[in-house]
Amino acid sequence: MTAKDKAFFTKSIALLKPLNKDQEPQWGSMTPQHMVEHLVGSWRISNGRARVPQMLADGDVQTRREFIFSDKPYARNISNPTAKIQGNAPLRKESLSAAIDQLEDEMNAFFDFHDSNPNAVEMHPVFGSLDANGWLIFQTKHMTHHLTQFGLL
Repeated sequence: MTAKDKAFFTKSIALLKPLNKDQEPQWGSMTPQHMVEHLVGSWRISNGRARVPQMLADGDVQTRREFIFSDKPYARNISNPTAKIQGNAPLRKESLSAAIDQLEDEMNAFFDFHDSNPNAVEMHPVFGSLDANGWLIFQTKHMTHHLTQFGLL
């Protein structure tokens, strides 16, 4: 992948690093660390480190794929249709800084994985099978949503 492909994500890490752990979101209930750990999850799926099945019916996936490949942003307060718990998940990392470090590692693993496996396709639980380009489109939209949520974009 090119430097241009990576530029937004490199910038995203730089935007996240000064984020205060007590920063209030502009909407929603996530804390900064919950948001970063949430992002880590999608990157782990996209880089092949975690595998998940498609969790919606094919017709629902197709409708959601049309959204992800559109110019429409995520709506504020949107909920994950596959979430098994209400509210925020328990934190997995000891600090926001550690979560950001893991996010950066997962992003680097994504680029390494897809550079080494250019035909790789990984399953997204809501959007179905995505190749590297599909994942970049999803991750850009997803990260834009959450960076905006915390006033970083």
